[in-house]
Amino acid sequence: MRRLHKSDLLKIVWRTFYIQGSWNFERMLNLGFAYCIMPILNRLYSDPEDRKNFLRRHLRYFNAHPYLSSFALGAVARLEEQAVVNKWKDFEPIDKFKRRISSPLGSIGDRLFWGMIKPIAAILGVFLALLWGIAGAIAMFILYNIPHFFIRYYGVFHGYQKGFDIVSELSMRRYKKYFDDLEKLSLFSVGILSGFLLLASEKAGTEIGVLFVLSGGITYFILKQRISFYIALAVSIALMFAASFV
Repeated sequence: MRRLHKSDLLKIVWRTFYIQGSWNFERMLNLGFAYCIMPILNRLYSDPEDRKNFLRRHLRYFNAHPYLSSFALGAVARLEEQAVVNKWKDFEPIDKFKRRISSPLGSIGDRLFWGMIKPIAAILGVFLALLWGIAGAIAMFILYNIPHFFIRYYGVFHGYQKGFDIVSELSMRRYKKYFDDLEKLSLFSVGILSGFLLLASEKAGTEIGVLFVLSGGITYFILKQRISFYIALAVSIALMFAASFV
């Protein structure tokens, strides 16, 4: 029997934008998590003691990537609903679930957003700003926030749909191929921007053009050999600096 409404989940989605508002060194995102999950409190519990216990549970330590925390919030909302419907006597499974899911959400989110999406959006923004001014900043804002907003919404609703089963979907190995593709895209973006800056400089000429093509070829070869992305990036930057002295 379902007790939560779509409006309750939408309220959680909206509150995720404030999940870092009370970040602290002792329990990290615990206050933000409790604030985000509170829309289901009135729907599920009426007894004052049950409400106190609910808040105590969700004021314990919790840490994850702020955007991907939405998956945990949706899943916990589902578990709290099941606990009321099935009259659980022990809420320890919910605490264990939160502890288990926090690390994958942190590592996936950090790599995806801080390591890939943000650099790609920034590089594109700089490139477009050089061409069309303020349009570059607008493009960067839109490109970054499309996946950002989507993850907050999708995470809550998909987490609610899956409950405990969401754990099986949150694995670095599961998304390795996509992460590798995004890393290549970010490297390609750096190369395009570097080449544009070189070819647009006063020193632009045959030598710089040759170095630009050579840089792209070497970078492609390194990536094909499955050498570290960061080594490929370092080689590209070194060649760019070499070209600046031509």
